[in-house]
Amino acid sequence: MLPIGEITRGKFRLLDFKKNIIFISLIFSLSGACSHAGTDKNGISQFSDNTDDYQGVSLFSFLNPYPVVKSFFTNMDPVGFNDALGDALSQAPRTDNLGTIRALESAMLQSRTSVQTLSLGLADMIEKMQTSNPAAYSSIQPVFEKIRHYNKPVVRNLMPLGANQLLIEYNTKTANQVATSIHDTADLLVDPDTVDNLHDIEDFLYKGLRKNTTFRTGVENLLGGFFAPSLLTDRSLKEGFISLVYDFGEMMYKAAGFADQMTPQTSFKNFIINAENFFTVNTTSPAEPTANEYSTNAAYNNPGGTLKPAELRTMLRDLFVTIKGLIFAQGDVTVNVLKETAKNAYLLDFMRNSSGSSQTFKDLLQLDGDGRNRQTDVESRPLSSLETLFIVLTLADNYGYRWNPVDSGNSSTTQVVNNALTDTGPVTTGGELTLGDAMFSMGSAIGTGDSFNFKNITELSRTSSKVFRDGSVYRIGFNTRVLSILEAASRGETLPITDTSTGGAVMNESQFDKLYNKTVPWMLDWIVKVTLEGYGPYYSQTDGGGQPIAPNGNLLQYQPSWNTSKYYIQIDPGTGGERRIYLGGVDQTAASAVLTNKGFYSLTETVPAPVLVASAEEAFYKNLQWLLYEKRFVAVLPVRAKLAATVTYQEALFITAIGNGIMGMMNLSPNCGPLKDDCTNFNGFWKKKGTPLKSFDSNTQAGPWVVQDTNLQDLSNEPADSAFLVEGWGYGLAGNEGFQVTAVYSALFPLLIPDPATVYGMIPPVISQNAGVIKQLGFLGTTDTPPSQVNTNWNKRNRLTPFIVALAKALGDDAKIPANRTAGKNPYKLFTGLAEIFSRPYVFFGQDETARLGDNLPAKPSFIQIRTVGIASGLRNPAATPVEYKASKNYRSLLSVLIEGTSTPTSTDRNRMTDGPLDLLSKTDILSGLIKFTTNLGDPAKADALGKVMDGLSGILGQTKLWSDCGGEANFQTNCPNQFAIDEGIDWLVYRIADKYDDRPRNDLYAPTWVKVDDLVRRIRDYVSRSSGWSLVKSLDFLLDLLLDIQLTASEITNTLDLISSLFYVGDDTDPNNTALDTRTYTLSDILTTSLPPVLDSMAPYGRNLYATGYQLGKPGSFFSFLEKNANMSSQYTVEELFENTKVLLRSDMIQTSLMDNRAFLYSAGTLIGLFGDIYERGRRFSGSDAFFYDNWNNGQPTSTYWDDMNAIFSLR
Repeated sequence: MLPIGEITRGKFRLLDFKKNIIFISLIFSLSGACSHAGTDKNGISQFSDNTDDYQGVSLFSFLNPYPVVKSFFTNMDPVGFNDALGDALSQAPRTDNLGTIRALESAMLQSRTSVQTLSLGLADMIEKMQTSNPAAYSSIQPVFEKIRHYNKPVVRNLMPLGANQLLIEYNTKTANQVATSIHDTADLLVDPDTVDNLHDIEDFLYKGLRKNTTFRTGVENLLGGFFAPSLLTDRSLKEGFISLVYDFGEMMYKAAGFADQMTPQTSFKNFIINAENFFTVNTTSPAEPTANEYSTNAAYNNPGGTLKPAELRTMLRDLFVTIKGLIFAQGDVTVNVLKETAKNAYLLDFMRNSSGSSQTFKDLLQLDGDGRNRQTDVESRPLSSLETLFIVLTLADNYGYRWNPVDSGNSSTTQVVNNALTDTGPVTTGGELTLGDAMFSMGSAIGTGDSFNFKNITELSRTSSKVFRDGSVYRIGFNTRVLSILEAASRGETLPITDTSTGGAVMNESQFDKLYNKTVPWMLDWIVKVTLEGYGPYYSQTDGGGQPIAPNGNLLQYQPSWNTSKYYIQIDPGTGGERRIYLGGVDQTAASAVLTNKGFYSLTETVPAPVLVASAEEAFYKNLQWLLYEKRFVAVLPVRAKLAATVTYQEALFITAIGNGIMGMMNLSPNCGPLKDDCTNFNGFWKKKGTPLKSFDSNTQAGPWVVQDTNLQDLSNEPADSAFLVEGWGYGLAGNEGFQVTAVYSALFPLLIPDPATVYGMIPPVISQNAGVIKQLGFLGTTDTPPSQVNTNWNKRNRLTPFIVALAKALGDDAKIPANRTAGKNPYKLFTGLAEIFSRPYVFFGQDETARLGDNLPAKPSFIQIRTVGIASGLRNPAATPVEYKASKNYRSLLSVLIEGTSTPTSTDRNRMTDGPLDLLSKTDILSGLIKFTTNLGDPAKADALGKVMDGLSGILGQTKLWSDCGGEANFQTNCPNQFAIDEGIDWLVYRIADKYDDRPRNDLYAPTWVKVDDLVRRIRDYVSRSSGWSLVKSLDFLLDLLLDIQLTASEITNTLDLISSLFYVGDDTDPNNTALDTRTYTLSDILTTSLPPVLDSMAPYGRNLYATGYQLGKPGSFFSFLEKNANMSSQYTVEELFENTKVLLRSDMIQTSLMDNRAFLYSAGTLIGLFGDIYERGRRFSGSDAFFYDNWNNGQPTSTYWDDMNAIFSLR
């Protein structure tokens, strides 16, 4: 068969067809409007004798009782009608036109009862609109009239199927393939699952639009946002929304894997297999005769404590709670986070046209936590950067321990040697690093058989009340939170230490900052400060006075230089009374006035003054990298103690730690020289620069720490550099001599860092050795990118980070509301909660296995940990190899199986091929589109739309709950009858993963039993993608434009929703507003699943023929275009009258009668069409081009053929 559009046999074939076109015209002109017989008398009198007594269907007058419907045809030019139809059909192959005739015949005769049922169903829907809510129906009529007079073709544009797609289908598929696809559609509609799903949809719409007024208000607000005044002329948000939907369909055209080696169908099948294996309780089957990984591995099914298992239902429920929390204020969150995020994102002008986020996402799947390519780098780790990021967030959110301050020095007590964790009260702090954690990470002597250990020294100092900061007693102990020790200019939002114990044996921790002492909130807040709030040195805008401003509009807050707090310690040398020893090596009598210019160090930042850059985006990334690599983070630790076991007097110890940027803090530890064996002589030296913090004379002085009364003189600007200066001051070996450097340095460093060769630093190594993933927040890959290298590595920037920062600011602003701060609310739980879900099964609750010495230790404490490579030797182990701190490869998280499959069907190893569904997502613009859409919604000029959309989403999500929110599954319908249980959708999905595919072969993904997955991918591709001719999104796009153009008012939106809801029930006549009296109906479902499938089946054999004819009729400028221009309802009628007229017609006896005679329209029309088909198939060809109805009998020819009968009927003699 030649493709449509190819004209064969020259003009003769065209002419030949046009001679026969009158018969085809009759099929499409049963109303008679295309004949000169436009009225009763004229129409009947032209065709038949005895018509006044005729009781059957009259071909040209049967629409007379339905004048509104007939008015579409009355004013059309019949000659033009026939010419347009003839010109269109002449382009289609003869066999296809014949097939179209047979399809219509089959529909009217073979599936006659189904057509009748379908007609009744449509009539019922019209009546429901008219009667269920008459006021809404009446009020919505002006909207219908606007649509009626819309300046673009409505029906054509709302039709999801275009003429060009019909041509593609015709030219690329055989008749059998088209017939099969139509039969498959019919089978899908009658499938019990489809029926159930359609009923569920109708139930959802009925409950949401009729029963639940809060949900309904949410829908009204959401629609009101889309049609807000600010969006009537600016269609960018609408276009962004449509692009997002299109991209979801386009995803199904992509190939998964770093080498594009896997189809979407196979990718989803692998995900189903792996999700079933790792995250569901399995039931054995012939395809899976043994229990799966989830059922046999406690890491997945029993993580311990109060932690939840890595079970798919549980994880999806927890994900829902997290997502809901972004929009619906609940728990620790008191604002609409997504709304505030949109406004924050809009502050960054480069995000308004965001692009490249999807490529960043793809890179995060391919790289490991240190930025190495997992496919090509042999040193890379199996886990992706994205997985590692969530695991490290979970780790940081839980790492932090409390220590027992009491140590009598008696080896028979419970706290000795290495492990001095508390045995009183909680052992963990909830993500707040303590001084004890830092000291333990350096291997410092914490608990020993005598009293000379760092924990004891620190506690004695704390209880002495002789240590001062800025004139006030400064009490720090092993349970002091590290972040509160930082200097003010590097402490960020964390409140300073507040220990109200007044020197008691037990520190009062109740007044500690319970939010920003936590590692994750503290770091996120610092990122927000430098990128959005002006605490970084780079800027791109100025105010009216020329002053630099931050993206949030405030003046720049950057401090290029600052001082530490003033520190001094009071010591009693035994003679002359107490003396003050100041930081930096200055002393005076305690009776004197406190010195105003001593006791602090001055620091300058790496950037001496604010720097103007070319764009907001450049400023953003340079400030971020400045925070990571250059911002001075400084902590001063003053301690009053005996600095050696052999002395009896107190001395003053000051430890000053400086890290350039967060990455510099990760390396923070004493510099013990290149061989790591000489901490004393390298004390105070920068690790990278290799120079001392203070100048000293090496001929007379051992190091910078002996130079009295001096400030810091050499500040390294090397990215991620660090320095650790230990100063000990006292009064000589006797303790009462002149002021001098301590004489016991030889004992001090073995106390502080006993084994320099194995020490990583003050930051626990399980965090610091995974800090490579923090670098990925700025620039991807293994290369360090300080601000000076930002432009060089520009294309490697993480384009997801700005949106994450906007979200973090929303959470931080909520947290800083005074009432929330007082109440201890932690909105950052949205972040950390999400991280914990994606960290399962790595996260677990178990005993601490960190190496300890001695046999008289207390029972091992248990707390939340991460399954690292070296977890057997303890999460807190300060001296493991770097790889032992990495997450183990032997477990699979939900993210992991979304990223890639396994090396074999039964393996737990990743295949590192990034061939999962998330890779498909990364190859679309969905993420970029989401970010762009949300950002532009935050435009102040669109505040009306933002408010409505977010209020709508909040209202909708607020009425969507878990079973557990309403007393469990059994009680949900009782306690929350009109609300929605997300569990039902989750169960539906998990059932299809956990049970429905159990009998599918794991080693043959092309087996017929997997066909539903193939069909799902194909349908998403066909009905959602931009490039598909079947796309429903094109219709949605047009509909949104139409509704924006006609400018729906709030009341019209309300009436529209009332009208839609009326399709799903029959109200009570006496009290139509009482929803308790409603009778539920499923008319729409019945039409789709009962009435339509038989019609499709009857027409399926002729499907390809219909495509051919439909293309010629529907292509631009053809027959349907003629109808669009000319088939208009008469202006004397309204749309309301059209609905009523159509309803009566659909219910009329001539359509609904069961008789099979000329009184039955479907029977008569189907029979007539069949006769036309016979004539067209077997009748003789006309002789002349201009004489359609002249006699052409040959001698001896029978006169009883269909053709001869019709020739006689239509003769003009």
